[in-house]
Amino acid sequence: MRRSLCLISLLFISMFSFAQTDTTIIMSDIMIHGNRINMPFSEVSRNMHIIGQEQIRRQPVQSIPEILSYTPGVDMRQRGPMGVQADIGIRGGTFEQTLILVNGMKLTDPQTGHHVMNIPMPLDNIKQIEVLKGPGARIYGQNAFAGAVNFITITPEFPRLGLRAYGGSFGSYGGNLSISLPFGAYKQYISFSKDVSDGYRHNTDYKIINGFYQSTLTVKNGSFDVLMGFTDRKFGANGFYAIPKYTEQYEEVRTGLASVAYVSEFQNFSIKPRVYWRWNEDNYLLVRDKPSTYQNLHETNTIGTEVNANYMSKFGISGLGVEYRKEEIAGEWVRGGNESKSNLDGFDRDNVGLYLDHLVQLGQKTDITAGVYVNWYSDFGWNAFPGLEAGYSLTDNIRLYGNIGTSYRVPTFYDQYYSSPLEQGNPNLKPEEALNYEVGARYLDHWYALEANVFVRDANELIDWVLDPVDSIWRTQNFQDVTTMGVELAMNFDFKKRMGSKFVLHNVSLSYNFLNQNLAEKAISTSRYNLENIRNQFIFTAGHRVVWKIKNSFNLRYIDRVEQSAYYLIDDRLYYESDKGLVFFLEVKNLTDKQYTEIMTPMPGRWIMAGCNFKIDF
Repeated sequence: MRRSLCLISLLFISMFSFAQTDTTIIMSDIMIHGNRINMPFSEVSRNMHIIGQEQIRRQPVQSIPEILSYTPGVDMRQRGPMGVQADIGIRGGTFEQTLILVNGMKLTDPQTGHHVMNIPMPLDNIKQIEVLKGPGARIYGQNAFAGAVNFITITPEFPRLGLRAYGGSFGSYGGNLSISLPFGAYKQYISFSKDVSDGYRHNTDYKIINGFYQSTLTVKNGSFDVLMGFTDRKFGANGFYAIPKYTEQYEEVRTGLASVAYVSEFQNFSIKPRVYWRWNEDNYLLVRDKPSTYQNLHETNTIGTEVNANYMSKFGISGLGVEYRKEEIAGEWVRGGNESKSNLDGFDRDNVGLYLDHLVQLGQKTDITAGVYVNWYSDFGWNAFPGLEAGYSLTDNIRLYGNIGTSYRVPTFYDQYYSSPLEQGNPNLKPEEALNYEVGARYLDHWYALEANVFVRDANELIDWVLDPVDSIWRTQNFQDVTTMGVELAMNFDFKKRMGSKFVLHNVSLSYNFLNQNLAEKAISTSRYNLENIRNQFIFTAGHRVVWKIKNSFNLRYIDRVEQSAYYLIDDRLYYESDKGLVFFLEVKNLTDKQYTEIMTPMPGRWIMAGCNFKIDF
């Protein structure tokens, strides 16, 4: 693998040298959104990955977790297809160390991070996905330990009816119906979807139903934005959580979310107040057809409000935000036919946060952003997360950057208080903490982008479930201090912008990520999550025209994970795309029928799907 790293590095350096001699320097900037200081992508002083609408449309995916699996530095670990239950990690972090947001609204789950990827929105309504790699505590507070993912949605401007339908292997089928209905200053979007499969092996069937609504009402000096969504997921969970011999596990998860925000912008000042709510119900059975044997039923509620503001002056751009969030959990369970309150029942937390940020320009080429997030948790007291980012524009195309920041994650109620014959929580857990450093260089042109960076994360008091070899019980503990070092290289080429749409090759992306984790102490037993990070990750994607309006998207991923054998996966999508928005497609996932596992779960082999999408403007 070292030889591969050298070759990729030489290729990157040679392309970077070539890029410096190119005279075309015009680029249409992508804006980075969220609640904080918005800025063009070219001025961001950290590593970020942006997934746009065109990339989403051409990839062989039908769900949000699948599109993220092609993102460099992201470890998208799915228990089954279609993101029926998916965990996301960034830069070697676990799923509970990644913060998920929708239009800047935080999706937190005090029970367990396993459910935060249950997002009901359709792919067609996503404007872009912003993957922030590295510490996000200075911006968002706790939980953005290793990174954050912000899904930016849109409310269409014109009346439109959309339909997606597909069918494929293992009795899988599904579809999505959407409609946008603008009435003058009031725009709204509604969608419903359903995805079903018989399962690729015993007890891996699923049924997913989603509903989503979004509206925007434009008023004087601003707009009111409303977002609501609901997802209902029922699935066989063969080997998903307990040890593999428990093949009859079953789970039903329902998630609802709602947000109302007001956005007001003036010449040099903007303000955005918001109230939001997230509800989750998780019903887990150890034996699918025998609920009385072992059943968990938990309900969580997260209610929050926040106000974020930006002010532009001759001294730079200042950001200020304040938030309050209430998290609570209720639950009951059945043990051997006996019903009782769960040992997670009745817990709650209060969270108060204050955010300050300031961006200042030093001359024509240098900028510095410094800030701090001050946080109070009712269970853990006061904490402050400072951070600093600096960038230098070497040329109009080349940006050098560096940053330093802190990370923080509080344990979930599941980590602290859950108890079963196989698992035992720890009420004395301490929050995780880390100090992060990053330096990098980015080259941006109107048709290609190159980036290289190195980062280090010194983490303390990491939380994980560790298997006790004496009694074979999983217990949570602050068991490790870990130093993570990583190298990231990425190249993206849009040949359509350079050569036109008639050119055979449309786009090529190539990335390589290397991670090395040094443990302060040798692990004395098996860790469930922290010690199975990706060590080497190579992703190659290419889109090209086949003939006429028939196109193809090819995707290859090589994954070398700690404590597992390395494997590669090939996904391909052949599709016809008309000028009027009609698309017919044939997708093959895991083309070579590779056998591999994700978090103890054997994953599907070759999976074939065919279907169509179309949109009608009226």
